[in-house]
Amino acid sequence: MKILIIGSQGRLGKTLMEILPGSTGIDIADEDKLSEELKKAEIAFLAVPLKAAMDIINTYPDYRTFIELTSVKSPMRQFSNKVISLHPMFGPLSYKTNKDILFISDISPKNTFELISELFKKYNIISMTSFEHDKLMEELLIKPYILSYISDTVETNIETTSHKKLCELSAIKYSENPEIMFDTIKFNNNSLSIIENIEEKLKYLKKLIGDR
Repeated sequence: MKILIIGSQGRLGKTLMEILPGSTGIDIADEDKLSEELKKAEIAFLAVPLKAAMDIINTYPDYRTFIELTSVKSPMRQFSNKVISLHPMFGPLSYKTNKDILFISDISPKNTFELISELFKKYNIISMTSFEHDKLMEELLIKPYILSYISDTVETNIETTSHKKLCELSAIKYSENPEIMFDTIKFNNNSLSIIENIEEKLKYLKKLIGDR
């Protein structure tokens, strides 16, 4: 099977090249070559940010085996039954130990679960709807991303367990692609309620300090 990985120079793209040896890779900057590569590919993974993925799908509406990998699925519902929708739950450092891949059943065409199971034989393919996915990401990605974004740390010679955990939380934003991180927050319908909840708790802390 001829597999094309679009965005092969990115974090996820490089990981897929390791997982699927023999695949052809193309960088998102080589869009002028994309049309020819798609003619040869039976499957094309979109290991690119959300807007780039949507642009490619719209530019090539007749290509039927795009596999999109975004971390927020509500914008992808417009392509239901036109693209296969996955969310690999691993990265470059964890793909050998984390074997979970989320399969989005209400976006992906029927009978494509078997294709993904065949491609990723040693992985745990978990089927869920796009709504279930985005709700799950509230806990797995949105909260960590937001808390990491607002957390800044200062180096100190004295360490505590709490400070160590704060440093780990703060470091998340440096290990992620900024565009993908902010897209995940921006387009997930649950993000605003999380931010409002944080704001309410901060108001309580401000009131607590004001009452001393």
